[in-house]
Amino acid sequence: MALPLIPAEQIPEAFRSTTAHIRRGVDARVQNVVRYVADTWVNSRLWPPHCWSVFRETVRTNNDVEGWHHRLNSRARRGNLDLYQLAPMLHTEASFVELQVTLVSEGRLRRHQRRRYAGLQGRLDKYWTEYENGSTSTSKLLRRCSHIYAPNA
Repeated sequence: MALPLIPAEQIPEAFRSTTAHIRRGVDARVQNVVRYVADTWVNSRLWPPHCWSVFRETVRTNNDVEGWHHRLNSRARRGNLDLYQLAPMLHTEASFVELQVTLVSEGRLRRHQRRRYAGLQGRLDKYWTEYENGSTSTSKLLRRCSHIYAPNA
């Protein structure tokens, strides 16, 4: 489902519209999944839609964090560092944060993105802009976003 790709305030209604056709008599497993998503994500107080909506976000997965973690592990040259080895590495890493923030804000440092994902991001940006301009409905945005990630669905 592409629910995270639409604005958080639209998620509950889009979920209700999407699942409205599911009636009694449908396989109980499907009903259980719909109930789980509704209870755990859509109507949750712990994880409400504004916590997991990625509308207009360029970083939507934990791949960036995994990349940083891999780089840190490569610098360590081995795993299972003790605190006295890890702390200086993290301190050095933290010293670059201010510089990176400055470079990003000046447009001199950019996130590396593979061509495939840059194209995907471009399509999402186009759809999001059309939605914000009012030329696309929430249901059409949801359908378009779902076709980006599952084109054959």
